[in-house]
Amino acid sequence: MVRPGGVGEAWHIGSSAVAVRPAEFARIDDACGEFLRAIARIRALAVEVGDQAHWGLGEAEAGLVSAATLVARLRCVAAAKEDSIAATLDGHTRIVRDIRQSFRDVRDLMMVADEEWADRLTSVELSAGQHISVESR
Repeated sequence: MVRPGGVGEAWHIGSSAVAVRPAEFARIDDACGEFLRAIARIRALAVEVGDQAHWGLGEAEAGLVSAATLVARLRCVAAAKEDSIAATLDGHTRIVRDIRQSFRDVRDLMMVADEEWADRLTSVELSAGQHISVESR
């Protein structure tokens, strides 16, 4: 059974208490957003590298067959294919979005259960220039 404990600082789950602070929830959301932006930047760099016309490895020389093969393999790793940088980053993106959504779901439930906690979270997020939306409020 989960029940709020007072001003929203501690929630009791069974016989245990979990300390929850509104500012920490806001920081988790911010960190997830920054991680998603970093993933997007890395993905853009991988595409840029993969689309590079000249790699300088001798790939244009007919006698250097292995250079052309190496460049083709590097382009494949950068491309949006299985076992590529893009596929790996897509997995990371899904995980971060799932974590972010899980924390948002918990936040929303706590806001419904504890109005004082909700007011404090709202003030923390608004001071950080964020806006929260909860359908049940």
